[in-house]
Amino acid sequence: MDTKILYYKKFEGSVKSIDYVNWAIHMLEKDFSTQSLNILSSFSEPLNIFEVEDYFSRIIRELSLQEPLHEECAKYYLYELLGKIINGEEDVLEIAYEINNVIREHFTNEELSVWYDISEKIDDYRYGDNITKITMGDLITAIVSEAKKQLNSNLNLN
Repeated sequence: MDTKILYYKKFEGSVKSIDYVNWAIHMLEKDFSTQSLNILSSFSEPLNIFEVEDYFSRIIRELSLQEPLHEECAKYYLYELLGKIINGEEDVLEIAYEINNVIREHFTNEELSVWYDISEKIDDYRYGDNITKITMGDLITAIVSEAKKQLNSNLNLN
């Protein structure tokens, strides 16, 4: 797990103890090293959130890392989600919902409002009348197409 994604989860109040451990493993894979990082990466379930956060704080100090801005983390997370759609890593419909949530909470760019429309189409498909007879394939095609378009346009998020 990347540092900005971990901080995004912290800012949003959705971080879990295992996220810190996964972050520590990721940092070791990127050739960072401290004694505290080695210790945190070796933790296993069940985890004590206070102990895990204490080691995380130590690592941040030891590596002289600066806490990124919430907005910066949200933008990074949005790009990660768009990349997951293109790579087909997870449930595309759930990622589209998550993108809509992130945009709704953090961005005002009109170009991104398409994700609200996509979210509404998903709801119509799953729970509504589906008057337009949209199919799962249509949804996935639209979602992947929009993700590619937005990644290729290097979104100017505000």
